Amino acid sequence: MSGPAWFFAIGGLVAAVWGVTVAVFNRWAQRIGGDELMNGKPLTPGFVRVIGIGLAIGGTVMATAAFSGLLREG
Repeated sequence: MSGPAWFFAIGGLVAAVWGVTVAVFNRWAQRIGGDELMNGKPLTPGFVRVIGIGLAIGGTVMATAAFSGLLREG
């Protein structure tokens, strides 16, 4: 694996772990991130969980693509 592939693999793993953490501990994530959006609307626990699940899926796909050799050099 080349340098960029390792970068994407590690980044994907970090995003996946962070996504699972946010999805499982969504009250904690909501507390550290604030209770409302920039426009003043409240963040619901379900919305925070969806963000975490999206991060987990995206990170897993990115890491799998990097480790499987799908990301080729130049």
